[in-house]
Amino acid sequence: MNKNCAERCKPSAKQKWLKNKQHLDNCQCLEVEAKEDYLLFANSLWEMEEKLKECRCVKSEKVRINSDNYVWCGSCDRTIEAASKKRVIKNRNDVRFWGIENEFKILCLECIGKEFYKEMEGWQRKKWREYRRRGYR
Repeated sequence: MNKNCAERCKPSAKQKWLKNKQHLDNCQCLEVEAKEDYLLFANSLWEMEEKLKECRCVKSEKVRINSDNYVWCGSCDRTIEAASKKRVIKNRNDVRFWGIENEFKILCLECIGKEFYKEMEGWQRKKWREYRRRGYR
């Protein structure tokens, strides 16, 4: 029994429905309460489903790695520093940054220069030379 049941059924005296063990068999209050709970739950699911359909999450374009500090070149297996503890590689070691389609996603600057320097555009060559001048791998 709850407050809503007591208000809906309105027995002549409180003692009547408290003592009447057959009340729940005849009362529709539990059924009504169950329907209300079901509708509340179903409506919240429908609202969440609509929000999820509208969601257009942007996937990270960065290449994820297993190590916190280092990653290895796909061609020569030289160690390269990672971008941070976020487990991503630096742009200069990402082949997509240089506009290269390659089976390896991570290459050191030396391997990029050996294999793809001639294919790079002007700004890419300039950037590559700048990185090499700074002593990056």
